[in-house]
Amino acid sequence: MTIIKPVPYPAQPEGFTPWQVTDPARIPRTRFVYGETYAAGYLTVTFAAPKTGKSLLAMAEAIDAASGRGFLTGTPADPLRVLYFNAEDDQDVLNARAFAVLQEHGIGQDAIAGRFFAVSGVPAARQLVLIRGGEKAEINEPAFDFLTDLFQREGFALAVFDPLQDLSHSPETNDAFRLLGGRIRRLASESGVAVGLVHHTRKPSAGVQATLDDGRGGSALRGVARFNRLLLPMSEAEGAQSGVDDFRRYFRIAEAESNLPPPSSARNQWFEKVGVPIGNGGYYPTVRPWVWPEAFAGVTVNDACKVRAAIAARAADDMPPRESPQAKDWAGLVVAEVLGLDVNKKSDKARIAAMLRKWIETGVLAVEILPIGKNRRKVPSIVAGPNNPAEA
Repeated sequence: MTIIKPVPYPAQPEGFTPWQVTDPARIPRTRFVYGETYAAGYLTVTFAAPKTGKSLLAMAEAIDAASGRGFLTGTPADPLRVLYFNAEDDQDVLNARAFAVLQEHGIGQDAIAGRFFAVSGVPAARQLVLIRGGEKAEINEPAFDFLTDLFQREGFALAVFDPLQDLSHSPETNDAFRLLGGRIRRLASESGVAVGLVHHTRKPSAGVQATLDDGRGGSALRGVARFNRLLLPMSEAEGAQSGVDDFRRYFRIAEAESNLPPPSSARNQWFEKVGVPIGNGGYYPTVRPWVWPEAFAGVTVNDACKVRAAIAARAADDMPPRESPQAKDWAGLVVAEVLGLDVNKKSDKARIAAMLRKWIETGVLAVEILPIGKNRRKVPSIVAGPNNPAEA
């Protein structure tokens, strides 16, 4: 039977001293070991719904950090000693996924040999239980003693545990996760290792986007971590807007609900899930960076001038195109004709709509309420705006 030792806490807090004159150069800076996600001595939690791609991303980031290639961050760095512990998948699956990462990004095994540890917790001999108990959860201190010794012995800079639910034999309550998160935070702080946790979100209500507070077990875990991030799958509407073939293959790193940027924002980091052959006759999943397509890619100032002139000509003939995309004489049809796009393609139609919004916002075009047709019914129409790019 495993002995559960109580967590040692001081009898009373210490260090309550007044401010002293201090040289700011002596204040230690936060030292990120990988990108801006994992920092030495701190806990990072990645929240996502099942099947979003969180395990694929965690594996790819671990190999990126171990190789130092920077294929996800865009910035090469010194190679690190990295542990990726997956309590859900067996060792063969982990090995195949690691090969898929290497194959997709053109990296040889020698780049991670001796530094990268991909460990499955499926075998009974490797199971890692950090917390257990019924209503009153208890920390499994011998497991933390093992990790402390392992971190020191192997010299890990980064350790990622995936998923959190399989490291627990306790109900997923606020109190349990607050206790567990606090103990893992202490492990990171005392060892100086950057520790990452992968955790599921609750199943969201229909039409409601998940937030960081939707992690299973409540917001307690989020509160004890220094860094939190939320992975969101691409929606069907975003797929139509971006023009991808299958929106289910894409996901992004987002933030808390109050700070969620629009899907096309540069603040998002998008990824595509792909299948990669590894040489054993099978295809295995991994991720690669993906960039949201720019609506104005390949569109020149001269193109903007042509669109503006074509719309002005329609207005001069008393046939200004309509603002509404549902109208038969939508202004987007003029844009499509000038730029050689197809409004019957979802991606092209979404791109045209984005260009119209931007041109209206910048004054190249404008919206006016004008009489249309024989009955002269007034409707929102698109006309040439005050900003003529030809004059620039």
